[in-house]
Amino acid sequence: MSYSAPAVEVRPNASVISFNAACEASNLSVSTMRRLVKAGRGPRILRLSERRIGIRRDDLDEWIASRRCGG
Repeated sequence: MSYSAPAVEVRPNASVISFNAACEASNLSVSTMRRLVKAGRGPRILRLSERRIGIRRDDLDEWIASRRCGG
């Protein structure tokens, strides 16, 4: 599956977790998270290398909170 992530600012102390760890933290399956990201309804992703993606922990926490509030 191909992901195209928008360019985002680099925060020096931002913690980045793997895509799989983000799925576990949000209690979603990998396939569900992939579907949400592809549809533009998931958290912002970062391309860590050609084959790895990650998510900033702060972005994931904000995204989870917005889902709980019905946003």
